[in-house]
Amino acid sequence: MSAPMPERKKLFVSTLIAAVVAGVILTTVVLPAEYGIDPTRVGGLLGLTGMSEGGSPSGGSQIAADVMHAHPRKYFSGHVEIHVQPNEELEYKALLDKGEPMVYSWTTQGGPVYFEFHGEPTVGEWPEDFYQSYEIKESAEAAHGSFIAPFTGNHGWYWKNLSDQPIVIVLDAAGYYGKLARIEMGAPQ
Repeated sequence: MSAPMPERKKLFVSTLIAAVVAGVILTTVVLPAEYGIDPTRVGGLLGLTGMSEGGSPSGGSQIAADVMHAHPRKYFSGHVEIHVQPNEELEYKALLDKGEPMVYSWTTQGGPVYFEFHGEPTVGEWPEDFYQSYEIKESAEAAHGSFIAPFTGNHGWYWKNLSDQPIVIVLDAAGYYGKLARIEMGAPQ
């Protein structure tokens, strides 16, 4: 039994519409996202063309590269209590390779401190006495954050006790650093 003519026409029109929609999706979404080919430039406007970078047709390795990073060093976590005399100043730093992360939190038990979070490179050619300052506060009792080293070197804190009483700075730092230690003021690093 053959289908009536209007049914065949509906089937043909539906198939044609489906083919046109599939072609539009192919050229505006699939080609830009999967292969980086964007003939209509709609994929770029939708932010799909970057998904194909990374070598895999699905773009999965690019996404993984953005969210996953292997580390040559073992993860380390340190907790220290640093006793600081009235008006005393000191530095405490972690040795980090370029691109390595550190998460930190410190608080004072006692009065406020002046602090500067900064780093000095230990590898490569840099101007003499170069350092990079990341954060400075005139009076603080705590700081918390995350950090990714912009260069290989010692990255950490300079603190000065602003009170006339001894205080304790409690520092917690975790990441892929080689050491976390007090740096003697004026000593080469």
